[in-house]
Amino acid sequence: MKNNLIKRNINRREFFLITGTLATTAVLYACPKPPDEEPPPDTPVPSEAFQTMQQLWLTTPFEMSAEREDALDKIQKYADNCLASFFKSYLTSINQSSESMERNNPVLTCYRMAFDRVLEGLKNDRVEEGTIVIWMLYNQGFVVKTASGSFGIDIYHRWAKEFAPYLDFMCVTHNHQDHYSVELIEAMFDANKPVLSNYLRSGSGYAFTSTTNRDYVIGKFTIKTAITDHNNTTAGRNFVTVFRIDCGSDSGNFTLLHVGDSNYNTAQYSNVDGAVNVLIPRYAPNALTENNILGTGSGQVSPDYVLLSHILELSHDGVEDSRWSINMALERASRINHERTYVPMWGEKMVWKNGKLE
Repeated sequence: MKNNLIKRNINRREFFLITGTLATTAVLYACPKPPDEEPPPDTPVPSEAFQTMQQLWLTTPFEMSAEREDALDKIQKYADNCLASFFKSYLTSINQSSESMERNNPVLTCYRMAFDRVLEGLKNDRVEEGTIVIWMLYNQGFVVKTASGSFGIDIYHRWAKEFAPYLDFMCVTHNHQDHYSVELIEAMFDANKPVLSNYLRSGSGYAFTSTTNRDYVIGKFTIKTAITDHNNTTAGRNFVTVFRIDCGSDSGNFTLLHVGDSNYNTAQYSNVDGAVNVLIPRYAPNALTENNILGTGSGQVSPDYVLLSHILELSHDGVEDSRWSINMALERASRINHERTYVPMWGEKMVWKNGKLE
């Protein structure tokens, strides 16, 4: 599996990230080389952040190796030095300025590399029947590809609109800025592609909007929704849509449940309960309420795997503003009532095959 977690070639954007003027950022981009192996003058020197992401992608979220722990520690340190105000300015800067910030800030290098890796996979990976591919992009954003189609949930990224040509539909769990991209939504509407939510309105007719539990069929995908409270109920009752997506027979009937920022009230899960292959919950600020929905009772789900998300959200100002650290996520994962609970990181690719995620 590890050999499948890293791309063979550096794509156009990854190449861009590690080139350019390095003089002002030598501490970030220094790469020791044996004196007898100096590269030619035109050879770009990889940044530490570039090497960190390559190191991460040679590991797997399903096993905590020394290499993975080291890579995660480095990413955490990069993030700790990134203020929310800086990240927000990056998100709203013109393209040229944002790209310059990516070259000169290690956590933004990681963030951009993750996007490039997911986009390349979405565009070019061939998925065999009976399997699916899941990429963890950022925050609660996941991209899923089957043999017959692809979709995204809660895609929030500076360059998100570039996904639009390659997605068949998109789901948005709720109307909080760290769970969607306005530009991506507009690009999907422009392409007459469905966007499912509980708040969007569009004259295009491709806003599949409902504030009550609904069922949809898009191609070979069957989507069931449940309307739930936000985990901070002062933010809104009936504010979050939970999506249960059956990917169809050519995926082996793989089923995923993404809960957004749900408050895990089982009384609100009756339309999406039962067995699922993958459950994607968020790190809940009201401790361990994730466990409320795990089980076989009414309003509960029985997953094969749990992928804990909403980690290192850079537009949040720290733990007090729900920027949960990687170590906090790993500790929380150990206390969720499911032995197969893991914490995937930015850009990681997971493959479901023969009843196993790897």
